[in-house]
Amino acid sequence: MKFFLFPLTVFSFLIGIVLFTFPNNSDKRAESIAVCGASFGPEIRSDENGKFVTPLPGWGDYGYEITTAHDSAQFYFNQGLNMYYSYHMKEATASFREASRFDPGSPMTFWGQALSMGPYYNAAHTYVKPEGINDVLQTMNRNMENASEKEKYLIKAMNIRYDASRGGSSVKTSDAAYAEELKGLIDKYPDDQDIKTLYVDAVMLMHAWDFWNQNGTAKQWTPQVVELCEIVMKQNPNHPAALHYHIHLTEASRHPEVALANADALKNLLPGVAHMVHMASHEYQRNGLYAKGVEVNDLADDNLMKYDKMAKNLSLVKHSPHYFAVQSYCSMSGGMYKTGMENALRCRKSVSPNPENNYDQYLFMIPSLTLVRLGKWQQILSDSIKPDSRWTYAGLLDHFAKGMALVNTGKADSAAWHLSQLREKAKDPVLEKRRIPFNSPVQIAAVAEGILNSAILFSDKKYDKAIESLNNAILTEDKLIYTEPNDWPIPARQFLGAYYLKMNKAGLAEKTYRQDLEMNPANGWSMLGLYQSLRAQKKTKELAKVQAGYTKAFSASDVTPSGSVFMK
Repeated sequence: MKFFLFPLTVFSFLIGIVLFTFPNNSDKRAESIAVCGASFGPEIRSDENGKFVTPLPGWGDYGYEITTAHDSAQFYFNQGLNMYYSYHMKEATASFREASRFDPGSPMTFWGQALSMGPYYNAAHTYVKPEGINDVLQTMNRNMENASEKEKYLIKAMNIRYDASRGGSSVKTSDAAYAEELKGLIDKYPDDQDIKTLYVDAVMLMHAWDFWNQNGTAKQWTPQVVELCEIVMKQNPNHPAALHYHIHLTEASRHPEVALANADALKNLLPGVAHMVHMASHEYQRNGLYAKGVEVNDLADDNLMKYDKMAKNLSLVKHSPHYFAVQSYCSMSGGMYKTGMENALRCRKSVSPNPENNYDQYLFMIPSLTLVRLGKWQQILSDSIKPDSRWTYAGLLDHFAKGMALVNTGKADSAAWHLSQLREKAKDPVLEKRRIPFNSPVQIAAVAEGILNSAILFSDKKYDKAIESLNNAILTEDKLIYTEPNDWPIPARQFLGAYYLKMNKAGLAEKTYRQDLEMNPANGWSMLGLYQSLRAQKKTKELAKVQAGYTKAFSASDVTPSGSVFMK
């Protein structure tokens, strides 16, 4: 391994394709939505000068030495590898192709193309082998005589990756066999950090978004790859892949703070790479640093626009709805009304929902959920924008928001009508479509229904039934697969804790808030609720620490909230 000091870097991001299916139905449908990363997309073509890509700004100085006599081939290989590590697959492939243009006899530049034409973490479930991969593999193999011994082993692993007889298919890669081959190379080349991270990447592709059980324990395949990332970071604290993958591997754990330092490292080491800058917000939103989460997504969005201007032939997008969604979540979670609504409306404008696209409908309704989070009941009731009547999920969320606004303005009877409409929409089979590998809207509907139902019951002084309704919502919420931003942004436990405080049951409120802080670490809402419950019990030992915690979380808020939720 060798480092090359080029003061250049990259970025960009494509809206990915995420698969939706009806449970127990072989009919699979794909739709374009905002996800965290880039899809491979259409065939990459050269520009009018015959170049696939130019030097891209902001990808740092990391490199991996290959056998080539051409400095430009080495440069573009390094650029491509950093793009691959950053989930910028089109830029990666274009860079590797540019490297091949300078050195058509290099096997490793074609190895790089094959690497970036394979699946990647955020779209692993929908991957289909792209056209042209066989030609790339054939050229890679024809150039084998120009490879070093280690490169020949890497080429062998790449051939295994695309060998349908090794557990793949005509359209899928042989991920398990590929990972096993790379694992053997770790022992053969123990000082090669990139072989370690390539193996981690391969395991992540086999278990995308599936590293932690819902009780907080690790899946059996998780500890090894987390440890490998930590080994690499210890030997090279600036390794882009190890820093990036470590965040993804630990963000859903009960201790996401273990990768918090990675956030600052990535956005500083690769300041021009949109996804790496955005990745910092994965950590910030899991550690209560909401203002920083808002800021870095603005920077990431700027990077997208800059790079689109530099690489028109790659057909990159100018904006990412996913960035806006995480930014909106950070804004509302940090109590930022003005900023939150600006971000939420920008998120709404970035999508074009249709009746089958549930997730885009969710993003369209982010402004309404922001208003619920921040207790802006009159704004909800006076909002003139209504979702298309054909959008079931958006309509359901609209009824939730209006019901919450009505019950919190003393109109529980009117809120009950919206609850009935929510329940009716929840029966629509379209909500059973799961956003693989994440959750289905019917699960989210159950959480929303439980919260609104409990609010109506509580207003009617039916406290036991209100608590029961919330506990049912919590059971469903706890089964949701982690994603960012959360598929449900206002935790049910924060309502439960607030109800317990209203009922003068501070001990139960304390327990509830502590449980929520395990699930949603450092969030200001539950820290504020915990502070109030401790003070009500005259437990003073932790008060200063907890107060400092929620003060930090709400450092950019317009007004510090009065409790864990806004309620009448």
